[in-house]
Amino acid sequence: GGEGKGVGVESEEVGMELLAAVCVGLGLSAASGLRVFLPLLIAGLGQRVGLVDLGGAMAWVSTMPALGVLGLLCVIEMAAYSVPALDHVLDTLSAPAAWLAGALVAAGLVQTPLHNVLGNLPLSETISSALMATGMTLAGLSGAGAAGVTQIAGASGRLVSSTTTGGLGNPIYGAFESALAGATSILAMLAPVLVGVLGLGLLVLVWRLTRRRAAIA
Repeated sequence: GGEGKGVGVESEEVGMELLAAVCVGLGLSAASGLRVFLPLLIAGLGQRVGLVDLGGAMAWVSTMPALGVLGLLCVIEMAAYSVPALDHVLDTLSAPAAWLAGALVAAGLVQTPLHNVLGNLPLSETISSALMATGMTLAGLSGAGAAGVTQIAGASGRLVSSTTTGGLGNPIYGAFESALAGATSILAMLAPVLVGVLGLGLLVLVWRLTRRRAAIA
């Protein structure tokens, strides 16, 4: 009885780890839609201090050379978004990179806890491998989707700023985006479930607004 209870507690723990990893991944992916490199930098720093566990494929993010390069790219990206007109060009050019970053960080975070969950289940190696591949794919797609939603929302907001202020308000808007991306990334690691719930709420809101606009059109 005690052994069964111990196994149950262990299964519950790895399940919670997987849930937390999914929420952290969604939060960092959403932040990637605003700034491509900042969430990766924060995730790498988070791994070094033990806040997150990036899978083997993403472990390079926490190396010192990678952190140095990401830090430099963050400065360049944030500076570029403070230049009117150039920021709109970046919105177009950075979209695929944001989706890719969102997919990679989400899949990387899910890799280890998903492997642990499947390892606690009485599954054959073939089925376990298939479920692992499916889970990683779904995590990547959800990460890319979260990044895509925030990227489109950010670009739309910048267009409004350009229209209403003639571009003068764009540097302030860009600074706000950078701060929001950083805050979201940090909060995702400190309070992952909260960020996950807020993220799902935001996705539902955006979906409803999109449907309403389509109905009006």
